[in-house]
Amino acid sequence: MVYDLAIVGAGPGGLHAAKWANKKGLKVAVIEKRKDISKITRYCSEHIILDEDYNGDTIKVDTAAGKIMSTRNGWEVNYAGEFCPVTDKYYYSPKQNAVHFAWPDGRPFAYKYGKGTLLKGLLEECLALGVTYITETTAYDVTDNPSGIELKCVSKAKKFKIQAKKLVIADGASAQLALKLGRNEERAYFGFALVLAVYMSNVETYKPSDWKGWWGRCYGTNLAPLMGTGPEGHFDLADMIILGSPKEPPEKTFEFFTQKGPMAFMFKNAKIEAKHCCLTKAFTPIKNPAKGNTVIIGDAAAFVETQAQGALSCGFRAADALAKELDGKNGFDEYNQWWLKTFEFNDAGMMRVVSGYALIPTYTDDEIDYLFSLCDGHLLEGSWSQYKSPKMMWDLILKDPDKIQRERPEVWEKINAKVTRTLSDSINK
Repeated sequence: MVYDLAIVGAGPGGLHAAKWANKKGLKVAVIEKRKDISKITRYCSEHIILDEDYNGDTIKVDTAAGKIMSTRNGWEVNYAGEFCPVTDKYYYSPKQNAVHFAWPDGRPFAYKYGKGTLLKGLLEECLALGVTYITETTAYDVTDNPSGIELKCVSKAKKFKIQAKKLVIADGASAQLALKLGRNEERAYFGFALVLAVYMSNVETYKPSDWKGWWGRCYGTNLAPLMGTGPEGHFDLADMIILGSPKEPPEKTFEFFTQKGPMAFMFKNAKIEAKHCCLTKAFTPIKNPAKGNTVIIGDAAAFVETQAQGALSCGFRAADALAKELDGKNGFDEYNQWWLKTFEFNDAGMMRVVSGYALIPTYTDDEIDYLFSLCDGHLLEGSWSQYKSPKMMWDLILKDPDKIQRERPEVWEKINAKVTRTLSDSINK
């Protein structure tokens, strides 16, 4: 059988592409390596982000009706699971000077949700529509010819091939098929980070509605330890997230942070309930993810996580582009243009870990304390965005440059030099 569309990866982007491609009349097959996609075994972010125009969209959530809605792209997804509102974000310096992000009325700027529940619902919709679903199967090689694509697959030691007119690659940040097609040759490689997430009970001062980060070498790492909300069904558990590298293994940082660092008191009675990990590679994004007969979507083409909402939009837009291509229209150029203007990381200026994330090793712990003290008493608007939050913080810090020049000329010299560091610098130093 030759399918109109083969999709590799049954994540939010892959399943959403399958759903909408099927609705447009395409014969679709989804290839997934896992047996049960509702069981999340690899750590990932599970937040719906409500920032206006984040990743080119503004998302609305109806918690009562169980709906996640795109106001810009026009899709709507049913979600039968739990939501936990995130209302406050704090960045802490070594001496606990805090930068506080929240809306004055206390409304959430993000929701923690259950990715497994979301995927289960999307898959049920796809199966009801007649999408072919091939599980416990790895697509390990691909050929993209003018006439279509051929996937080489293996399932339980048995090899076979799948033929299709078009292909969606939605197999995540370490996309192997994109590599096989040579698409990573156009990308610059920054480095990789090891990520450890530890779910813990009985963490002192933990609140499910908070998101916290700690900046300073006193915490044992260049990359700020983070604390968020536990998984669906266990929002009462603190989610401790540690990024590291072979030079700074996250396990050692976790041990130091929870047992010896300034915040060790929080974990005196804590109990580890579960652990997850992953390895994140950082490449520059693919500028033209739709090429030949293939569209690379979501994290597979990105610099950082596109989050579920970004992946859903990619799947939705890719389905439309593919249907147009199969109808003799130019859907790929349209998709590529949408991709470039939608995601912030496609802006070259966003490709550096500037001020907000280059605090370490650029500034000493004492200097970070001083910079954060300039934000004391101010409430910054509720924002999850890794692009907007640092900008707001630095806009506030630099509100009175004369004060910094007068009080801390050595700090002003570093700021004025506009020192920037790449992600690799932060990870490997």
